[in-house]
Amino acid sequence: MDIASAKQQIKNTVQIYLQKDALGRYRLPLVHQRPIFLLGAPGLGKTAIMQQVADEMGLGLVSYSMTHHTRQSALGLPVIVEKEYGGKRYQVSEYTMSEIIASVYDCMRTTGKTQGILFLDEINCVSETLSPAMLLFLQYKVFGGHQIPEGWVVVTAGNPPRFNKSVREFDAATRDRLKVIEVEPSYEAWKAYALEHGVSRSVISYLDIRPEDFYKVETTVDGLTVVTPRAWEDLSEILQYHEELGLAVSEELTTQYLQNKQVARDFAIYYELYQKYRQAYNIDAILQGVWDEDVLTQARSAKMDERMSLVSLLLEAVFLQMERCTLRHDALRLIVAALKAQRGTLDVPGDALTALAGLEDNWRAEANKAPSARQKVYLDLLSLTAQWHGELSGSTPFSALKACYQRSVADLQAEVAETQKKLGDLLRFLQEAFGKGTELSMAVNDLTVAPIATAFLGQFLSTDYFAASRDLLLHRQSEQLLHQIDLTGLV
Repeated sequence: MDIASAKQQIKNTVQIYLQKDALGRYRLPLVHQRPIFLLGAPGLGKTAIMQQVADEMGLGLVSYSMTHHTRQSALGLPVIVEKEYGGKRYQVSEYTMSEIIASVYDCMRTTGKTQGILFLDEINCVSETLSPAMLLFLQYKVFGGHQIPEGWVVVTAGNPPRFNKSVREFDAATRDRLKVIEVEPSYEAWKAYALEHGVSRSVISYLDIRPEDFYKVETTVDGLTVVTPRAWEDLSEILQYHEELGLAVSEELTTQYLQNKQVARDFAIYYELYQKYRQAYNIDAILQGVWDEDVLTQARSAKMDERMSLVSLLLEAVFLQMERCTLRHDALRLIVAALKAQRGTLDVPGDALTALAGLEDNWRAEANKAPSARQKVYLDLLSLTAQWHGELSGSTPFSALKACYQRSVADLQAEVAETQKKLGDLLRFLQEAFGKGTELSMAVNDLTVAPIATAFLGQFLSTDYFAASRDLLLHRQSEQLLHQIDLTGLV
């Protein structure tokens, strides 16, 4: 199955394992809670989805790579203790607590979460001396005489032997104690992840055109070649820094990540073309509703890969502005919630800057505990309130902060209106250039499935999108998205 299906299977399993009866006991006995074993080639995202599952389910997460563990570090060290049996004292050997089990308790203490996931990566690379102890652990969740706390689900992962020389294939007894999920590469599943996590549109556009280059791990006359989803995501990250700093992107860079000479060369050439299309079509002008017959003629005469790149460039610009709007909206919701909660202490004479500094300290503390995806909202919030420092004016801290909040709401409403217009101009351009063909369908489909776009459309709407969506038979029930968000929530 693909990585998205595997993630859902993990969530389903964790949900079942954590079910309790009326007496508060876990319904499925621990001995029958088979650890999940994710088996798949490297770079598919097996490790990455564990943090996502933990964040989405509100669970703690402890991750360990088993490749470096010896019998002593995994099971604990032997110690001699005195015990009394039948009136006589004896020296008995016991084990200190396993580093792995201790990390679970540490996580519970620092996060306050009593339920979680213990993720053991490269489980099929354990040392030969540790292998016998793994049978006991997989069945009874015990390391060195210490059991993992109730409410913690064991998930493991590993690569097939052909991808990792350190792998020791499980025997029948070990494999029969695991819930095995085999993961296969799938560009469609990864694209949904890429759209949600801000992977560069140049990478997504290239893979839309060349999906066969998404995953290549093979031995050729040139040796081992490795191109994985992890490589594409890491390359995307570095591309965005290169663009931000104005650094050149060449084949010398792409080969550092895409370890297949032909794929690295093809992407480097495509990336250069992608940037040229940005200038040739004057993307900013199109999104301002300005284009002429020459631009339309150029678009109509372009080959399909150039047309797909054009669609991607237009969406890239609109998605960036959509994300800014939704982040700012969520940041303002946090601000208004804090002002409402503390109005009693803020609506008295005092120093507004000191009051704001106290709120910012609270938000920083919240951000450190928030899931990684939520931290972007706090970063935007703190960036916004930093602008307020020189604008605070009012009879009380509350009135000063309220005035800044209201100005920020007005700014957001203006940017939302601008983004809605750009989206409308994007769709009108594609329809005028290509009619209701593949290009318009591609754009509407990405707007329908990309989390950044659905968040924006759900909060702020777009009649142009819904009209195009309906015309292309991609329209969903608009009632799921048509809910107005109150941006003036102070009372």
